[in-house]
Amino acid sequence: MAPHLQLLGRRQCCLCDEAKLVLEQLAKKGLCTWESVDVDRDKALLVRYGMDVPVVLLDGRPVAKHRIDAQAIAYLLQARDGQP
Repeated sequence: MAPHLQLLGRRQCCLCDEAKLVLEQLAKKGLCTWESVDVDRDKALLVRYGMDVPVVLLDGRPVAKHRIDAQAIAYLLQARDGQP
């Protein structure tokens, strides 16, 4: 089963839109599944991350933020699954 990522972001956020495209590409390759979470709809997330979005979480831990690098995330996902 592919790892599941959460993308913390908000509406009207250019970097969040770019991050969504990156995660869509990775999901199409079968490297992950993902969901988008709007920090403005969750008070705890809003307090924790504020304007510091987008943030990608893997197993509940932040693994990337702001400009999301597709190659770096792919490497992380493959390393997690023991792939070269």
